[in-house]
Amino acid sequence: MNKGRLQHHTPAYENAVGQFGLPYHLEMIRDAERTGRICAALHETLKPHYIHCELGAGTGIFSIYAARRCKKVYAVEKDPAILEFARENIERAGLKNKIELIHEDALNFRPPQKADNLLVEMMSIWCINEPQVPVMNHALKHILKKDGQRTPMSITNLIELGHYDFGALEVECKASITQFTGITAPRIMTASHVFNKYDFSMQNPEEITQSIEIPILLSGTLNCARLSSLVQLSPGITFYSTDSLMPQTIVPLQNERKVKAGERIRLHASFKLRSNVDEMKLMV
Repeated sequence: MNKGRLQHHTPAYENAVGQFGLPYHLEMIRDAERTGRICAALHETLKPHYIHCELGAGTGIFSIYAARRCKKVYAVEKDPAILEFARENIERAGLKNKIELIHEDALNFRPPQKADNLLVEMMSIWCINEPQVPVMNHALKHILKKDGQRTPMSITNLIELGHYDFGALEVECKASITQFTGITAPRIMTASHVFNKYDFSMQNPEEITQSIEIPILLSGTLNCARLSSLVQLSPGITFYSTDSLMPQTIVPLQNERKVKAGERIRLHASFKLRSNVDEMKLMV
């Protein structure tokens, strides 16, 4: 059965296997902004004597790039199907002696020697759908040296409030929707505000409940939030959003509220990481 456009970007965790379809893997490696920025971060942080570890190696594209710039790579992947694609790509690149491909859940992996450099690209909007934060928490304890380099370094989550038409004519369908290219944008009524930040030099919580105050710029009815994330990949390299990685996402509020310009309102949010954006609770 074909998946819809939104499910195309959502991993299937049946039987504890985080599987993406091959079309999405193709979309990701063909995303020049995604691949270019991550390769730039690796180029900035890797050194010839380094041991590098990639958790969630996928097709092997970044492990291959890293292996040409360091001593050894541990490439960890839990999806057995895409693991074989990575194996073929690594052999084709002539790097099977430098890249140790490991079929393992990243949350269970412990290398025989700790890594100087780490890449975990399991990013999703606000880190909700994928296990970016729990995997980074594990890696800090068990995989990366204390003075090791990590990619990404941090993720800052932003929120805007506004109004969105969750339907047409007489039909309503309230649901979160990813703002891919071509998807109608919400009518934004506030500035963009920082909601929280994951600093990957330390352990981060995997369940979030907090509130922030947001000034209203335009009068009207609030019924949605737009989520986005800013990524510091390495000291000099950043990433924002593409259709294949961390696209802006529109989420319905649990309540609607009429507001006036100049008013200040409090937004309450709670969500679990490695869950689903549709399960998060947003209220004003």
